[in-house]
Amino acid sequence: MGKNARYMTMALALAAAGVSAAPANADAQKTIGVTVPYFASAFWKAGLYGVEQASKEHGYSLIKADAKDKAKLQIEQIRGFIDKKVAAIIIGAADAAAVGPAVEEAIDKGIPVIALSVPPKSDRLTSFVGADNIGMGRLQGICIGRAIGGKGEVGLFAGPDEIWAKLRVTGFKNTMAADFPDIKIIDEKAGSPQDAGAAATNWATAYPDMHGIFTAADTMAVETIKSLGTAGTIEKVKVSTSNLNDEARAALENGTLTCASLQPAVSMGRDAMREAVAAVEGGKVLGRIEAPALLVTKDKVATYDFSKIIAPADYQP
Repeated sequence: MGKNARYMTMALALAAAGVSAAPANADAQKTIGVTVPYFASAFWKAGLYGVEQASKEHGYSLIKADAKDKAKLQIEQIRGFIDKKVAAIIIGAADAAAVGPAVEEAIDKGIPVIALSVPPKSDRLTSFVGADNIGMGRLQGICIGRAIGGKGEVGLFAGPDEIWAKLRVTGFKNTMAADFPDIKIIDEKAGSPQDAGAAATNWATAYPDMHGIFTAADTMAVETIKSLGTAGTIEKVKVSTSNLNDEARAALENGTLTCASLQPAVSMGRDAMREAVAAVEGGKVLGRIEAPALLVTKDKVATYDFSKIIAPADYQP
């Protein structure tokens, strides 16, 4: 089998596992493996864009892998990176506990692992680049508190059983208790975006005096807004969220979403790549980088600079 044929076979195998191959002649010590939960997410797309831009600046090639939100697939991708002897791995964990052992295997092989936003379960990571999730929840609390006049009832949709969601909820609750004691959280639910929509439907009937809803992430806000629209209560209920996919951004522009706390995903991707390069080249590794929480409202969205937050519209991982 010729060299080109061997590379074609390898490329097809990688494609089947959701992996984008590095160039055939790439030096393994100048190649970094990147795996994230799903390319379709606006957040992960932005993070990948930041990683890719920084990799070009530092002269590194990337092998990008879409875990499609499946831990088993991400484990295969990590082990594929190990087999290829990549210089470092950047990972946003699809399931922190499940992928932990595969990450440990990489570390045992001497491969530095940098976590981006959602760290795998390991106390041996080279670095972690994440957002101030408590701060994101706090900004939502301030926004909702002011939007409903500092008093009244709000619902809380906590999202999945993940550390980022728990921290945002903590930030929100702490802000309600400290800054808005006259606001009562009348119910709290957790689950998927579809569960958020169902919760909003129930709350609209059960709590006619409810004037606000916290949602942990944009996909949940979108379903919440749809349900409130169907229930005919969208005009009186203020909805907050974190992150902005296309639908949530449209909702912010038309006023059905009150505000969104943001994390600079593009900048975070750049930082993760810089940490990887430092680890490979013996430079200074910071070990932990926490990006600041940001807030955007309807009044600001038209002129907001999203260059550090959202990937360009024509970018595809």
